[in-house]
Amino acid sequence: MKLAIVGLGNIGRMHAQNLLAGKAPGVELAAIVESRPIPPGEFDVVPHFGKLAALIKADVADAVLVATPSFDHFPTAIAALKAGLHALVEKPIALHAADARILESAAKRTKCKIAVMLNQRLDNRYERIRDIVVSGKLGHVRRFSWAMTNWFRPDIYFTSSPWRGTWKGEAGGALLNQCIHNLDILAWLFGMPKRLRAYCAMGKYHKIEVEDEVNACMEFPNGISGSFVGSTGEHPGVNRLEIFGDRGTLLFNNDELVITTLKQSLQEYSATTTDPFGTPEFDRIRETLAPAPPRHSDIIRNFADYIATGAPPIGPARDGAQSVELANAMLYSTWTNRDVTFPLDAAAYKRALMRRIAKSHLRKPSVTVAPVTSMGKSFR
Repeated sequence: MKLAIVGLGNIGRMHAQNLLAGKAPGVELAAIVESRPIPPGEFDVVPHFGKLAALIKADVADAVLVATPSFDHFPTAIAALKAGLHALVEKPIALHAADARILESAAKRTKCKIAVMLNQRLDNRYERIRDIVVSGKLGHVRRFSWAMTNWFRPDIYFTSSPWRGTWKGEAGGALLNQCIHNLDILAWLFGMPKRLRAYCAMGKYHKIEVEDEVNACMEFPNGISGSFVGSTGEHPGVNRLEIFGDRGTLLFNNDELVITTLKQSLQEYSATTTDPFGTPEFDRIRETLAPAPPRHSDIIRNFADYIATGAPPIGPARDGAQSVELANAMLYSTWTNRDVTFPLDAAAYKRALMRRIAKSHLRKPSVTVAPVTSMGKSFR
């Protein structure tokens, strides 16, 4: 597969370096699309284009990897699909669920493939947790609680980019930018809720327009109840996920996993015991799951297989749309001060978002420029 990278910010540069290093066998870095000047000597071995239209006209790529700022994800991906190019899109796939659904339809109409860079699905910790949940080891899941506050961002993260922290630039904050990974894993583990109520704090810790803290409660069609907390204003933060099932519990706390399995289901024990203060016996094991190196290149290689053979994509567009819908619903619940049911009224949310975007302004360029830094620090 000949892949062009659109956008050469920190994440786009990382992808380009990985491809040139051969980390995604069978995938060739065919070109780079970047409107800003690229330093001489950097990526000179591949063609450079200032605009996507020029890349399309040159006909040198089979697919694009969209690594632009978030507000350009949708227009770039839709233009690529209409030109007959497959599209792998960095998260979020779009700023709101309505556009995410349009991308799904466009891919079907053009017979092109589209997928999302949901790289945390290949995090060994989340893979292990999902295996346990899917195996039924915990029985029917009754409740979960996830506190993910390990996304601290200092002010320069926002002030060094004119679009960050604004409705016009990102259409959201912690939910769409950082916690979108966790919302994807949440839906991957438990499915989509039927109802949620959320409380998002706008600019609580930073001088930004958008949310930097969220608290949400959810109800699911199969009886699961859940809560989610996210923040970019706490340090040291936590990544603590608790899952409670009829036959056991799972506690994931940063890099430690504690799995407790009951010798008798709670429902059965509760119905048959004669001891008013009794509890079922259990076994408990502990595992240490240090995060493995990021596996973005494996997503790219899988995308190539998806195009060539129809192999299931790791990050299907439908799943990418679900995480956006969850983020949108949490914001919409806050704005309307009420419960939100699923599927989300995407048109109503878009109207509410556009009203905020109309009043929003991109930040003036900062005199302090953030240095190009390793993206490794951003992964949690």
